[in-house]
Formats: sequence, C-alpha cells, structure tokens
Amino acid sequence: GQVQSWTPQLVTGPLNQTPPNKMTEVFWGMINCYPTMIAALVVYASDAFRQYQLTSMITWLVIIIVSFAVIFAINSSIHSFLVVKYAKADKVAVSVGFYYMSNALGRLMGTLGSGFLYTYAGGEVENVPGYDPGTDGRLGLAACFLAGTISSFLAAVITIWIKDEESGLKCGNWTIVYPKEPIEEDSNQEG
Repeated sequence: GQVQSWTPQLVTGPLNQTPPNKMTEVFWGMINCYPTMIAALVVYASDAFRQYQLTSMITWLVIIIVSFAVIFAINSSIHSFLVVKYAKADKVAVSVGFYYMSNALGRLMGTLGSGFLYTYAGGEVENVPGYDPGTDGRLGLAACFLAGTISSFLAAVITIWIKDEESGLKCGNWTIVYPKEPIEEDSNQEG
C-alpha cells in the first residue's frame, strides 16, 4: 500500500507519466513481466535450484519477489487511477466495485491455476491411481512463474485497445510514444 501511495511522487511524476494513461499502463505492464520471466528462467535453469543450494535459492526468491511486489504495486496504483478516470461520472462506484470484484476473481483463478500447475507440471509423473502429480517442485514453480509472465503480458497487450491516445508516453525527458492529435472535423462540411 505504501508503494502505491508513493507512486505518483516517486515514479510516475519524475518520469512525466502523471496523470497516467493507457500507454503508462502498457509500459508498466510490460515491465511487470520481467521479474516473473527471470524467476522462471532462474528456477528452471540455475545451479542454485537444480542442485538445491538453499541459501542461493532463498536469495534469488527474495530478490525476485520483492522486485515483483514493487513493480506490481506501481501497476496497481496506475490501475486504480485509470479505473476512476475511465468510469462514467454517474457510474464510478459501479466501475470501482467491478474492478475489485474482477481483481478478486483473478486472484482466485490465479491461486487455483498455480496450484494446478505446481502440482502437475513437476516433471515425471508417479503412478498413483486417481492422482498423477509431478515429482519435481522446481519445474512446477518455474511453470507458475511462466504462467504469471504470460498473464502479465496478455494484460498489457489487451490494454492497448483502450481508447486513450491523446497523452502518449514519456519516460523522463524522452517521448517514447508521441501523443496522437485529435482529428478536427471541418466546420464547413454539412453533417
């Protein structure tokens, strides 16, 4: 919660991304993919996890999870602003309620999906009648991080279709995406 409240002052403000728009969310949504993608690669391929080096494993997981949490909190702050920005004036409470309901459903589905992946993506399958779990938790954990990466990527891509092109995207003094000029209708034409 604290990172969310600091986001406008410490992150989006200095980067000239305040007030945020859809391009700000796409940008931070793509950044949100990196910690989970790195985690999937590290858990799957590093010697720390392959040889079960406990200190190295804990160090990697703490660094990755803290990085993800900070980036996720920045995204959450941007989402919260955009939900109110895009809501119709007479439907703000409904839009915010729908946002939180969708958020809760997404967390439930993520919890169930990651539990399924962790259980069944774990390498060789034991032959237990009626229950076929994997035996390698490392592969199951890597699959969970990969699924998180794909989910974050899809959310960022879907955000591109929101109609909000007037602001563009800045990153400090650099303009990454130029704002689109509004199309002015010719006043001499009859409609």
